[in-house]
Amino acid sequence: MLARERGSALSIMPCTRSQSESQSTIKFPKRKSIRRCHKPIENEEASKLDTSPLSVSPQKQVLPLSPRKRLGDDNLCNVTQLLPCSPSKQGKKENSFPPTSPKGRALLFSERSTPKSPTKGSSLVPSPFRGGQETPNASPQHRHPRKELVCTRLFKQEGTCYQQAKSLLHTAVPDQLHAREKETGVLHRFLREHVSREIPGSLYISGAPGTGKTACLNRALMDLKTELAGCQIIVLNCMALRSSQAVFPAMAGQLGQAGADKAARGDVIRRLVKRLTSESAPMVLVVLDEMDQLDSKGQDVLYTMFEWPSLPNSRLVLIGIANALDLTDRILPRLQARPKCRPQLLNFPPYNKDQLASILQERLKQVSGEQVLDHAAIQFCARKVSAVSGDARKALDICRRAIEIVESDVKSQTVLKLLPACKSSSKPATDSAVPQRVGLAHVSRVISDVYGDRLASGVGRADANTFPLQQKILVCSLLLLTRQQKTKEVTLGKLHEAYSKVCRKQKVGAVGQSECLSLSALLESRGIVGLKKTKEVRLTKVFLKIEEKDVEHALKDGVLVGSILAEGI
Repeated sequence: MLARERGSALSIMPCTRSQSESQSTIKFPKRKSIRRCHKPIENEEASKLDTSPLSVSPQKQVLPLSPRKRLGDDNLCNVTQLLPCSPSKQGKKENSFPPTSPKGRALLFSERSTPKSPTKGSSLVPSPFRGGQETPNASPQHRHPRKELVCTRLFKQEGTCYQQAKSLLHTAVPDQLHAREKETGVLHRFLREHVSREIPGSLYISGAPGTGKTACLNRALMDLKTELAGCQIIVLNCMALRSSQAVFPAMAGQLGQAGADKAARGDVIRRLVKRLTSESAPMVLVVLDEMDQLDSKGQDVLYTMFEWPSLPNSRLVLIGIANALDLTDRILPRLQARPKCRPQLLNFPPYNKDQLASILQERLKQVSGEQVLDHAAIQFCARKVSAVSGDARKALDICRRAIEIVESDVKSQTVLKLLPACKSSSKPATDSAVPQRVGLAHVSRVISDVYGDRLASGVGRADANTFPLQQKILVCSLLLLTRQQKTKEVTLGKLHEAYSKVCRKQKVGAVGQSECLSLSALLESRGIVGLKKTKEVRLTKVFLKIEEKDVEHALKDGVLVGSILAEGI
């Protein structure tokens, strides 16, 4: 049985082959495996591919869009010698196709597929897919028109002109001091006569704050730097000294005498006299700024300082600077009896409105571009300051604060700027135009804050905590004391005594001296009074920053304060 079945199966198999041979067959080109792509393609295989039913003429060859349906070398995925491993990740620009014509895209993956001859004006660009291949670039006529992108970015308003103006309005020593040519000439003559010719002498410079006393002296010292090269210059600010007696150790330390801080006062003075009267020693120029801070019992410090230039063989030239006009006559009357000890006087008057306006305009001329401050604002500031004090520093400070107000307003505004080139830049192009000029309103706002409106606003409010009663009484006491003594500055000890008297008359509890100093500090923070602190609290100088008329006008409405001002101390 098994033999029969095998025989019958063998007899059936030939029939099957004959039937399959009789049927029509469809030949498909063999797909090459990736492993065999390393061998070069033979000419015979290439001819077979060309004569296959799917092949078309090389001039009008149309390839399917899917790479998996492409055969042979036309399929980029099968070219292993160009891509031996997995391709690296590429950006969007690297994966993008080259620019094509509007009619369609021609993807050329083989050298055998010859494209149409490029027209005139077109150029061949290398294909990003295979090395050595070139694709025709679309002509400018058929290319899609590129839209010029206009980039807009948000920027903060720039205020470089404001920063430059603020730096010029600082109280540094300028190259030229306006309206002080006469005083500068006097300083030049004094320095040449006494320092250059080695003749001892003394000079006392007086004037209100902000009239250019220290600035003119510093300018004169800089101008005569070469002529004063052989002189030893000592500049001391008496406000920084711990006490009036500390001026002698400070001078000894500047002259190179070691151990002056620990030595006794008499020894220090003897060593200083020996050095200042030595004929072989060079000349010594001592500048004492804020000289009125050397006020002491019996004024022995000031008398000693003014007597040293009159000593035999003295090598000292002394220059003192203070605000009081009559310091030598009122505090040092004995100097009048000794003509050799009497110093030369130089007074600096307050600036008028024209001088202040010229100072501000000359400073602001150095700002590049347009003018930052209006002319009317400058004139208004000069008139207000000249009417109150004539303080140039105050005028510079007012203009600087007005610029800061405008600068903060400009910087808070966010603007949309256009960048025509669409270039990513960290900073936009700067122009010389001023975003916003400082006008009359800004200067008026600052002036109202600097002068009497602060006191009036504090008194006029309904809330009593804004300006307490003790501070009002202290301001009234200071006002009455300055009128009685005919001076602008009083010590804290005398102010506390006057304040205590006023409180006893009005049957109001008074505070102690330490609390009185705290009240003065609060008034200083309001800008109503000023303090010149010293080591001894009782000798601290207190003065009004507001005119007496403004203070009286702001305080006279109250019943208690009005009675205090009417009765007096």
